[in-house]
Amino acid sequence: MDSFKNTIGLEKDSILSKNLASVKKYLIFKNHSDTTYVDTSLTIKKFYKFNFLRNDNLEKLKFSNLGQTYNSLSYNFNNSSLPVFPFTSKQDIYLKSSDVNYYYVPTPLTELLFKSVMKQGQFTDVLFSTNTSEKFNFSLGFKGMRSLGNYQNILSGIKQFVFTTNYKSKNDKYRIRTHYVSQNLENRENGGLTNASILNFESEDNLFSERSKLSVKFENATSNFLNKRYFFDQDILLIKFKNLNTFSLGHVFQYETMYNSFEQTESTEYYGSATGPISDKTELKTISNTFYTSLKSNFFGNIKVSYLNYNYNYKTNSLSTNSQGFKENENSISVSLKKSIFNHDLSGKFSKNLFGTRLGDLINFKLDSNNDLNIRYSLGFDFISKHPGFSFEIFESSYKDINWINDLKLLKIKNFFFKINSKLLGSFNFDFSLTDNFTYFELLNNEEINNEGDINLIPKVNQHINTLKYLKLKWQKEFKFGNFALDNSIIYQSVDQNQNVLNLPDFITRNTFYYSNDVFNKAMYLQTGFSFKYFSKYYANEYNPLISSFHIQSNEKIGGFPLIDFFVNAKIKQTRLYLKAEHINSTATGNNFYSSPSYPYRDFLIRFGLVWNFFN
Repeated sequence: MDSFKNTIGLEKDSILSKNLASVKKYLIFKNHSDTTYVDTSLTIKKFYKFNFLRNDNLEKLKFSNLGQTYNSLSYNFNNSSLPVFPFTSKQDIYLKSSDVNYYYVPTPLTELLFKSVMKQGQFTDVLFSTNTSEKFNFSLGFKGMRSLGNYQNILSGIKQFVFTTNYKSKNDKYRIRTHYVSQNLENRENGGLTNASILNFESEDNLFSERSKLSVKFENATSNFLNKRYFFDQDILLIKFKNLNTFSLGHVFQYETMYNSFEQTESTEYYGSATGPISDKTELKTISNTFYTSLKSNFFGNIKVSYLNYNYNYKTNSLSTNSQGFKENENSISVSLKKSIFNHDLSGKFSKNLFGTRLGDLINFKLDSNNDLNIRYSLGFDFISKHPGFSFEIFESSYKDINWINDLKLLKIKNFFFKINSKLLGSFNFDFSLTDNFTYFELLNNEEINNEGDINLIPKVNQHINTLKYLKLKWQKEFKFGNFALDNSIIYQSVDQNQNVLNLPDFITRNTFYYSNDVFNKAMYLQTGFSFKYFSKYYANEYNPLISSFHIQSNEKIGGFPLIDFFVNAKIKQTRLYLKAEHINSTATGNNFYSSPSYPYRDFLIRFGLVWNFFN
């Protein structure tokens, strides 16, 4: 153990009250990505990430209750040739393999997060990591949340458990990283407000200030998403030449199961006719094995050749004796390169499907400047073909009208990007995408089902035959005036299409004006101010709980309302405290705020939370 302490270099750190390792020795890294360290600072960027996702949600639109889905304010795609995640309303909460953190810590590390919720519940996120030796680390993480919500039948809850290990042999010739993830997400589904309730909501009648008095489309529906994953990535160093040139072999194994269900004690007219209670269950099981060789050379850079075997088993209406689906085994080969040249980092990847019809192809290229000048930039392109999602191809429900088998074309995306970061002018991102065979849900028809004008929610699948042209410009810059600061993010988007299938707001802006300073003889660091967010009106997609996805619509626009929050944040040693008054202008601007056409956004609410790190 003494040698371990000598290796990490124990020193006095400003955030700790006794002689422990510097906080920069507590390393965090993802598989095959850059390494960071535990950050106990209090910044406006950390404030943006203090939410349920633990990520900045500028380009997402929250629903009224914690743990619900998110509507998208921009167009994003996963840079992968694997099929698109089938349950899109769960994709923001779903923890992917590339999202899992691994750790290297000189002393045991604990992080506790607590945050209040909407009503009757709480949100906690706990992490523990320790190195039992210099070469072996394990970590345990648990995220739990329960929130009743303010509307009828909208309770949500989540349990997310993560276990990781990483190990290197004494001579560093063998390395392995593993993780196990279990995720369980439960949502009571109400289908949104009825047309009559929307009128009552917008009337601002005090009778309906208690939101549970507003009628919803159904009160007997529940959706559940369950995911388990076993992941192993190991490699062995075969040859080590002089000047740090190496050649190694590796293997990545992943086994994953997903179950998504929608249940109702009785059928509802919104989805058509059915016999008996509804119990729809869709399952997906995948096994992937990737074998790769890696050559690291001072002259050639890092060259990696991989062979992927991808086995998948998809079933819809799996509780029925007549369940439908497919089971296939596909293969692809890929070559990737990373090389530093003339103060630039060059990276690229080529992936080609060898057998099968649902694995796609991928080509990407990226060039980054790596100098220390005041201006840094990167540019590149992505060419991707991928399956649009298994639920688009085959889906069967207990409802008679919700049943399809489609012959789909692969989604094809060409994306070109340029990013520049200047200390004087801020960061500027340019993205231009061309998308073919864009796949989406729409309603089978717009037939009214009652005298109040409510329409059915029966979905159907469609593919856009023309090319969608998407342009996105994003600028970010913070201006500081002594202890005051103004942080700005502005996004402009444009979609060139002959039919409104990709609907997004033209403008998104977030401006945060705040004050920060040390107080109480520097015993506490204080940060307080106002955050303003706005997005222009657009035909937002409507959430459709039976298919755990969204469908397009062209009847109602949402947006055009400001979201103003007041916050007071503080840091005492390694503890960060957060107090936030959300949507303080909700009563002043009228009840015209929605997350999707029939789901209102959040009312004014005061929430409290903290993040606390322990380093011993």
